[in-house]
Amino acid sequence: MSAFQQALAAPSGSSFSIRGAATGAPSTRGLTNALRSAGISRETGMEVEGGAGRPARTIGGRGRGRASGPLDQSSRPTPRVRNDAPYNRPPRAGADRDHGQSAGPSNSGGSLASRLSRGGARSNNSTRRAQESTPPLLRGRSAAEDETAHKTQRANLSNKLRNEGTKEWLRARVIAPGAMDMSKLPLDAYLKQEDIIAPGHRDASPIVGAVFWKLIDIEVQKHFGAVIHTLSLADNELRDFGQLDKLAHSLPHLRALDLSNNPVKNINELDVLLARGEKKGNATAGAGSLKSLVELKLNGCTFRENLLGQENDEEKYQHEILRRFPGLLILDGVNLNRIVFPIERKPKVVLADDKKRELQAIPLSFPVDVQGGFVENELAQSFVMAFCAKFFPLFDSNRQELISAYAPNATLSASCNTLQSRSFLANKVAETKSSRPPTAAFAPWTDLPGRNLFRVSSALARLHSLKSPMDNDELRAWWAKVPATKHPLEDPTKWCVDTWVLDGEGSSTKLCAMIQGQFQEMPSGCYRSFSRTFILADAIQGTTANQAGWPAQILSDTLVVHQYMSSEAFDDNRSVAKHGALIIPPQPVAIDQSTGPTAVLPPLAGVGAVPTASASEPDQNALVARLRQATGMNVNFATMCMVQNGWDYEVALRNYGEIKGTIPAEAYQ
Repeated sequence: MSAFQQALAAPSGSSFSIRGAATGAPSTRGLTNALRSAGISRETGMEVEGGAGRPARTIGGRGRGRASGPLDQSSRPTPRVRNDAPYNRPPRAGADRDHGQSAGPSNSGGSLASRLSRGGARSNNSTRRAQESTPPLLRGRSAAEDETAHKTQRANLSNKLRNEGTKEWLRARVIAPGAMDMSKLPLDAYLKQEDIIAPGHRDASPIVGAVFWKLIDIEVQKHFGAVIHTLSLADNELRDFGQLDKLAHSLPHLRALDLSNNPVKNINELDVLLARGEKKGNATAGAGSLKSLVELKLNGCTFRENLLGQENDEEKYQHEILRRFPGLLILDGVNLNRIVFPIERKPKVVLADDKKRELQAIPLSFPVDVQGGFVENELAQSFVMAFCAKFFPLFDSNRQELISAYAPNATLSASCNTLQSRSFLANKVAETKSSRPPTAAFAPWTDLPGRNLFRVSSALARLHSLKSPMDNDELRAWWAKVPATKHPLEDPTKWCVDTWVLDGEGSSTKLCAMIQGQFQEMPSGCYRSFSRTFILADAIQGTTANQAGWPAQILSDTLVVHQYMSSEAFDDNRSVAKHGALIIPPQPVAIDQSTGPTAVLPPLAGVGAVPTASASEPDQNALVARLRQATGMNVNFATMCMVQNGWDYEVALRNYGEIKGTIPAEAYQ
């Protein structure tokens, strides 16, 4: 009898196992071979009745003992429920009793619905137990819940910190002039009494530290007029330095900082104390920098102890700290052996309101007035203006006729500056943006073979970016790609022309004309500002420019297009003399062997200047000598004082007494 027949002929009271030696029963290898010889594969399986009190089980099917269903009359297996996934396995023996249910006759521990319900109950119970045993801080919260919690915490903190008691507590933390002790805040009795969360607490809002530092700035520095230069933040249970992000903004004059005994594990947390420029390695750090820091204490910090436990620990540790704070002289209470060049820092001068009013009452003076354009002489101006009056209308309407104005060896180029300006004028222009057509893209200009060297990488491309009238077809094709323009020809206030003689004499004279202004790019109508530089020569007899009626021929034409900046820099309001400033040209000094240097002062020019009184030269010298004896000023400044006061000695002496504190030291040398 085969092993399979013996198994089928086994008494009903006996048990049947396929686990083999693990339960003391015979091995299942012979049983597997018998099933295969009987034509029963692992895919189909066969249901076998178990012993007394045991449910029917399927053997031989794929899944090793898991239910696969009996064969139907067509010898095809019925569809199986995939319960072989780890989370769908049948319950262990006794699991039903654990949940107060009896085991059913099914081989999988009951129906599918009952198994799912029991599995769901187990899952819900286990999830609930996990949530109940998890600390509240570790439970996941949605972003909306976090934001709501932070807003509530910020509101509560703001209300608590407005109390006068909190302000007095903060001022009591000042232990010496300029020194403040903010250590051991988690153990502070007042904070516990007022239920104020310290910056090092796990539940602290991210802005708690910034609020504390801002309060120190307002209630200590500005209230008492004292600068905090020493601060202790030791023993605050800070696990990172995120709460110190705004420390340098509120206390930029710190010279000594104590961060000892805080369990910070990563040394990179010190980067929070650096300004944006310092993180990039720039020489100018910008706002939020501890430039004055010379002493730092990190004793007891976790990252310090870890670094000092490595090879060459002291050198690595100092290198990492000095890389971030190169101005340190004392680290962890130990003087660093460094060569330091002392730099004298001028103290910050804060003027009183009455002193500010005195300075504001003094009129400003400039050596020359601000003008719309520089013109070397009237002849050059008329020459250039005649050229511009013919050039720009043709550039807007018919560029093909401009070719005759260029010398055969002339060069043309264009470039585009797409960077946004951050100047005051740009911000002011942006306020009127709604009254202008919307700005179009710079693509038509950037797609040109321009002279912007940041966009042109190869020397060959730069060579092709220069155009010349020697190749008329190429120049016409290039001009066709340049966007159409419309210059404000009818408004002279929109133009600024600087012109001067470059070199040469007579017919070989060359002029440089730099023209700044604006135009509208068509068809969009958006405004652009431009700067165009011409090198002009005389259109002598026989040249193409002379035959075409041009007053000059162009040797070089360079065009730069950039964002619209308006014409305010060179309009009618450009004169500072119109706004009350004095125009005092530099005074030459004549050397007199008998009396010493004497200033030769021409009459003052500009609006607001004091007219010069009629006085003879001997009288002027006597007045200057008298003022020098009374004030101690040298000849130049005494003469300037008399000139600005109309050679009235009493007025000059009275005005000197009012502005004495603002006169520079070189006036007495």
